[in-house]
Amino acid sequence: MAKVIKNEDNLKLCSCPVCPSYNECASDKDEKLYCSAEVTIACEYKMNGCICGACPVHQASNLANGYYCIKGSAEKNG
Repeated sequence: MAKVIKNEDNLKLCSCPVCPSYNECASDKDEKLYCSAEVTIACEYKMNGCICGACPVHQASNLANGYYCIKGSAEKNG
């Protein structure tokens, strides 16, 4: 099971803010790094496209899935 640590390095590399599914609520709450189990998701999202596979955090952590903003962390969803 993959585990992504919420730290400054990963937060800087995170691609969530440029994702088509990222929305105004997420921007207002500065939500990102959804692949980490340490992140609480407060906003609701629609599947408007997913760029998880191109994210440096996703690649460095050898993650296989996407839409963590909707489905939950990598630990929860493989």
